[in-house]
Amino acid sequence: MKPNLGDSKVDKILSQFSIAYRNDNYIAEQILPVLKVKEKSGKFAKYAKDNLRVYSDATFRAPGTRANDIDYSVSQGTYLCAEHALEKRVPDEMVLNSDDPYDPKRDAVEFLMDLIWLNQENALATTMTSTSILTQNTTLSGTSQWDDYNNSDPFDDIATGIETVRSATGKLPNSCVLSFDVMQKLKNHPDVREQVKYTNGGQLSDGAFESFLKGFFRLENVYVGTAIKNSADEGQSDSIGNVWNDDFVLFHKTSRPTMMAPTFGLTMTDVPRKVDMYREESHVSDVVRVRYSYDQNIIDPAMAYLIKSATS
Repeated sequence: MKPNLGDSKVDKILSQFSIAYRNDNYIAEQILPVLKVKEKSGKFAKYAKDNLRVYSDATFRAPGTRANDIDYSVSQGTYLCAEHALEKRVPDEMVLNSDDPYDPKRDAVEFLMDLIWLNQENALATTMTSTSILTQNTTLSGTSQWDDYNNSDPFDDIATGIETVRSATGKLPNSCVLSFDVMQKLKNHPDVREQVKYTNGGQLSDGAFESFLKGFFRLENVYVGTAIKNSADEGQSDSIGNVWNDDFVLFHKTSRPTMMAPTFGLTMTDVPRKVDMYREESHVSDVVRVRYSYDQNIIDPAMAYLIKSATS
């Protein structure tokens, strides 16, 4: 029998654990910073590019006169925080037969959080690699793909993306996201090797390569997607693949998430991660449930540039 809502009880300790728990495989909330909102759904202001307009002599104020009154245009964006929830039964026998450092209820929270994060990550990866959403894009093929070391020109492709975002928004992309596979192929590209040939004998660790990208392209953040997923239906043979595939995305991310700061996107949440439990006496178990309400909102797709199929 399903419990009534009043039968569940929020577990403050496990809720705090779910908030503090971080799995390094997932980068979705680093790409789209979290912004707390008061309502589950609503509207927010989207400011036009009036701050880029040249007013000629309109900024001049003669002595004793008022400054010119300048206004800006505003459109509206919408958000909807949808709850994502999973639960797991924890039998009493499992709890009674577990000693430190094993904690079945905490382990259940980790398991459920990983699933919620994985689906959150997969949804963002799907969005950010869609040419219908990131309409500023190019698709590489054949000899233009970066694992064709004799013909491709990744520096030119990335420079084109940076200029596209700058000319559309006035903002330089300050972040990029690429898959682990793309990173491995790109860091061995002869163009990259040429730039670092006098550093460490031309050899690059993953960390050194990320530092190279930051320095060469004036980026603040380099996010490498390492998460994998099992796309097989339950009960079928595993089909393991990457969440982030063969694409490279440049984007501008605000350093402080607010409604007014220009940025590619935000993760809006009305309720923080919460863990509650209810008793299922027929199974002699407690049921642990993790709940998280959020909206992955692409505020301004013009602040991103997608290089589709960067490698084969």
